[in-house]
Amino acid sequence: MANTINSALIVDTVAELSLTSLSNRLAALRHFTSDFSADVKRPKDVVQVALSTAGSATLTNPTSFNTIGDSTLGASAVTLNHLYQPFGLSYADIQNGVKLEKILKINMDKLADSIWSAATAPITVANFGAATVTAADSAVTPGSAQLKALWAGVSKAGRKALIVNSGIYSQLIPTSTTSLALAEGAYGFEGGVYYASQFPSEAKLAGFACSAEAVAMAAAAPDLDSVGAQFLMREVVPVEGLGVNVYYNVWVDPTTRNLIGSMELMFGASKGITSGTIASVYNP
Repeated sequence: MANTINSALIVDTVAELSLTSLSNRLAALRHFTSDFSADVKRPKDVVQVALSTAGSATLTNPTSFNTIGDSTLGASAVTLNHLYQPFGLSYADIQNGVKLEKILKINMDKLADSIWSAATAPITVANFGAATVTAADSAVTPGSAQLKALWAGVSKAGRKALIVNSGIYSQLIPTSTTSLALAEGAYGFEGGVYYASQFPSEAKLAGFACSAEAVAMAAAAPDLDSVGAQFLMREVVPVEGLGVNVYYNVWVDPTTRNLIGSMELMFGASKGITSGTIASVYNP
């Protein structure tokens, strides 16, 4: 006998939390190159993510107009991993009236951190070279030489973004109504300025300026068809503004009567173009 849950309530809760936990926490990933699809993939499948590396030569006073030019489109091979965030309630929890939605947000936050860690894993000294700036968080301030150096390090990028830790971000946030808001274009970064809770790829990495070609990401759907009939609920949750989907499932274990949930997706990232696409700041 299966437990009865208010599926409409949970679906609405998941959709709402995806806006705060996933969309907000992963907003900076919009500034990387991506190939996100609903195709079903397996762990360790490889996706070739297209990267534009060179445009055609401009013609002056051409006499014919049938050329397609000689643009260069490269690719970065991205290996997918199955990111699986489990959560659930014991039979005793259910009998005591605990609702599954009460533990959704903390687990969605954990999944967001895992996606962020996977996406930024390629940002290492080995891939992008030594720090552009080595300074304490307090030194990266509006008008500082350090902030200017980060901008200059990716100055040729068509759309630059700055992604930093809380210490640096706190130096840049507005302090009055006349201060520069951290919107698109702030401090010359067309993509905007973002805060990240962690940079696990390198010790002492405090942030980076980047262009989209620096990192290639790919995402796909896990293979759930073989077990889909066992689910009480099976929903696709889009991460607004990013174009990636998270797959949300709920089922009951018949032996324990525990209510089990998961949020999962196939995801991976790899270095893209490594010259002039990342300008990093490291703490001393």
